[in-house]
Amino acid sequence: MLSWREKLVAYGTVIFSSAFLIFNVQPILGKLLLPYFGGAVAVWGASLVFFTTMLFFGYLYSYLVSERSGRTQLAIHSFVLSLAALSAAVLAFNAEPVMLAVSELSLAPSVGVIVSLFLVAGPAFFLLSTTGPLLQGWFHTEFKAEPYHLYALSNVGSFIGLGIYPFLVEPLMGLTAQRYSWATLFFLFALALFFRTMKSTRAVKVRSSAVVTFPMLTLVEWLLLAAIPSAMLVATTARITQVIAPIPFIWVMPLALYLLSFVLAFRGWGRGGLTASLVVMSAVFSYLYIEWSFYDFARQAIANISLFFFGSLFCHALLYERRPKGEDAPFFYVWVALGGAVGSLAVALIAPVAFADFTEYIYGASALALLATLEFPAMTYVRDQFMRHTKLMKGAFVIAIVIIASGLVRQPLEDGVIYQSRNFYGIVQVYETDEMRYLYHGTTLHGLQLTGDDSLSLTTYYVPTSGAGRAVVLKQATGTPVTVGVLGLGVGTMAGYCREGDEFIFYEIDQRVADVANEYFTFLSNCEGSDVRIGDGRLVLAKEAREGSEQRFDVLAIDAFSDDSIPVHLLTKEAVELYMSRLKDDGILAIHTSNRYLELSPIVARISVELGLSFMVIVDEAIEHENGTLSQWVVVTRDPTILQNETFASAASEPEGGVAPLWTDEYANVLATIDIPWPWAD
Repeated sequence: MLSWREKLVAYGTVIFSSAFLIFNVQPILGKLLLPYFGGAVAVWGASLVFFTTMLFFGYLYSYLVSERSGRTQLAIHSFVLSLAALSAAVLAFNAEPVMLAVSELSLAPSVGVIVSLFLVAGPAFFLLSTTGPLLQGWFHTEFKAEPYHLYALSNVGSFIGLGIYPFLVEPLMGLTAQRYSWATLFFLFALALFFRTMKSTRAVKVRSSAVVTFPMLTLVEWLLLAAIPSAMLVATTARITQVIAPIPFIWVMPLALYLLSFVLAFRGWGRGGLTASLVVMSAVFSYLYIEWSFYDFARQAIANISLFFFGSLFCHALLYERRPKGEDAPFFYVWVALGGAVGSLAVALIAPVAFADFTEYIYGASALALLATLEFPAMTYVRDQFMRHTKLMKGAFVIAIVIIASGLVRQPLEDGVIYQSRNFYGIVQVYETDEMRYLYHGTTLHGLQLTGDDSLSLTTYYVPTSGAGRAVVLKQATGTPVTVGVLGLGVGTMAGYCREGDEFIFYEIDQRVADVANEYFTFLSNCEGSDVRIGDGRLVLAKEAREGSEQRFDVLAIDAFSDDSIPVHLLTKEAVELYMSRLKDDGILAIHTSNRYLELSPIVARISVELGLSFMVIVDEAIEHENGTLSQWVVVTRDPTILQNETFASAASEPEGGVAPLWTDEYANVLATIDIPWPWAD
């Protein structure tokens, strides 16, 4: 017969394991998804909607099933466990074909992400999400003890599961090995859970059918206090990753802090005036750096993360303070999980449709500042006669927050902006002056066109002295028609090279960008041989190859990076192999590696060496072209004599950053390429 403490360890071990697995698999799934949905930043936001929604349904299931007899619970949960085991097998052995099939359906990208996750890991994730609340309920039934410390233990397991991913799992294992290892641990967990379920359900008695009732105000408080941190989790992650790369390390950091706030709050910490003050101070800090700046990026990230963490801690501490008695914990968890789902859904799915900018972050930051002000704990040393002054001070803070937030939200578009929209792939803006028209994706210029007689002049990264420009000029020098492929449309500037008989085929994932390029710019309309194919460039090229396409390119340019955030799957060894297979024998691959935060040329150089290809790094300061832009391209070819042609003479530069790791579909170390201007840098 096990003692009370031994059973506590037994319960705690299973709960800890489920939490570890449920959060360890999230970055694995996110990384699996990226290649099939364009490597977009919003992939993680849509993934969080799935994760939080499944948590809610798992908690709801736990609450409802706990009203049944022990025998019924055992039968139902055994069935769920069987489905979960099948789901884990799909994740381990058949994830890619499922995700590829879903990505080729005519679904909105966010819906495609959610459908893919459900098909690949839905039942397994659901089972894991039910474990914590269900076992806590069984523990309370058996020992009549409050189970909230087990909830804190669950969050510790989640925190560790997340934390080891970027530092141990990702550096040491390829993606396939990660999936196999996780599935193995899951099967061991499922076995332990089955035996725990058999033992625990023997002691379960049918719970009273009396309906649990709480005041509506209490339910709304639970919902909002859970929803605001969840919403800020998605918003904060998006603000950081939109200008670097959607990679697990950057995903994991905010999510780990989110879990840490739960751990601390459910240990009784975070309700004091210090936390509330830190929320307000970090909100002010975030306001000071609300506008994007290259040199202030690190300060912006620190401000955003600080506000998110202290705000989450304060909200979760209030949630813990308002918790019900132990027997009502399952009902309480349902509302907490519902709040988490509502928050992530509002930011990841509704906000991109409702707002043309990242306005949801302003709303979330304002809500945290207001909450910290209104809920600032009573100061015992403040005498009664000063309470009125304290209330007046709070009122002044509230008015100031509302005025500042309203000003930011209602801020009109910048003068000259003639178009702005937002969708799954980010914010696109068309800006016009008397002489030029610009296309911006987020904070990055994606092309410009002059007005007037010289409107077809080549500009920005595509001038004739750039890497891509030199490649096209060399091929056109033969006088025969050329076929040029371009991954990433922008404004269609590359079509400015188009001559009669030439073909310029653009691959663009975002239909909206194609519409903008046709409506506001004229490069495409002035090239009879231009064609825009919608879809992720790598996936469309691969699909064309599978379908037997015989089209081969003289030049293939890779420039499909939204903002400065890179879709990693476009820069792997397997990707370059695909590109080379679509080139003619003497074709030239040109990869645009200009980036404010990442050193990418060593990555392309390493892949080229690995594949036995010749390459050249071309840094073009565009001195000869008034409207050219400093750019860095890496040109790659099978024939080294091509790079010895006078067109490329004296254009070579050495890759920056030294020896780089080999990026493959299995492993890509983005952290090694990051070069951020830190606050203490000159």
